[in-house]
Amino acid sequence: MIDTMGIILASDEKIAPITDRRSISALPVAGSYRLIDFVLSNMANAGITNVGVATNSNYSSLMDHIKSGKPWDLDRKEAGLNILPPNMQKAKYGMLRGDIDMLEGIYGYISRSKQTYVILSLGTSLYNINFEDVMEKHVERQADITVIYKEMKELSDSELSRFTLIELDEDKRVNDIEIRPYYPKSSTAGLDVYVMERALLCSILDESIARGDHDLMKDAIIKKLSALRVFGYEYTNYTDKIDSLKSYYKNNMIFLDSKIRNELFSAENPVYTKTKDRAPTKYGSDSAVENSFISDGCVIEGTVINSVLSRGVKVAKGAVVKNSIIMQDSVIDEDVYIDHVIFDKEVYVTPGRKLLGQDSYPLAIEKGGKI
Repeated sequence: MIDTMGIILASDEKIAPITDRRSISALPVAGSYRLIDFVLSNMANAGITNVGVATNSNYSSLMDHIKSGKPWDLDRKEAGLNILPPNMQKAKYGMLRGDIDMLEGIYGYISRSKQTYVILSLGTSLYNINFEDVMEKHVERQADITVIYKEMKELSDSELSRFTLIELDEDKRVNDIEIRPYYPKSSTAGLDVYVMERALLCSILDESIARGDHDLMKDAIIKKLSALRVFGYEYTNYTDKIDSLKSYYKNNMIFLDSKIRNELFSAENPVYTKTKDRAPTKYGSDSAVENSFISDGCVIEGTVINSVLSRGVKVAKGAVVKNSIIMQDSVIDEDVYIDHVIFDKEVYVTPGRKLLGQDSYPLAIEKGGKI
């Protein structure tokens, strides 16, 4: 691996009620995983041994999950995984307004690190990227900044408007950038992953902080676009960002598609997570499971169809769970019928209840809720 460090910014965006007690990066996906597992595993697979995770608020769940970094082989005496607290000076007065403010809070960590290059990623997207190849292309092109992107021509304008869109010339050099445009001119979506020299990042931060800027892309990279060699690197497998209940629901249900599941859980680039050593799932004699993602430690005595269940979920006799996402240790009691719902951890549904949501607007229940 080329001499590179990694920085992951844990987003402070809110998706009520599932981020009331955690950051988006700590959201469960595919049952046993968290969203941050994907980018963290990509960095570990590329041989990056110095990774900083910058936090903002509601970070206790994230810290509990990644801890010393052992599942990613980042529990090291030197460098390894660094959980970095928020910029307390600005957080105290509610002044954290963008990723530059988060990076300002970890400026000392960045400047003290010894690596030449840095991969900077927002922890809100789902992907499985070969960062070794990204770095090779970055050095080969003598780029100042590399932006990872994907062509998303299949998306509507409203869906494209969720992304930072870029325009490229025939040499893959970026010549225009739009941030969440209402009327998109391009279908080339950036994945919020940037590669640059560490010294360049420090220089950009110095200038941005002095000017009172807050957004790395809007206030720094776009303004320097003509002066810097900014290139794109195309990613072709499945990706999406989680920024709403609808996108969270979609990006869990997507794991039921074997083609996409194999892209995200690549044998060549495996995804690691914290293990909890629970017993295997128990299936009752009257249970029925169809096209579902079931984690360990569950007890299934009812029916589960097209759903994603985290560890320790219990589905009682006569209960039906369809098209739903059920987080850890939730209990669905007898004769309950649920369809298109999202349950946070430790939700209890009393016997005979019926809960219905929609694909475009799933019904979400907060952690510890009793219905």
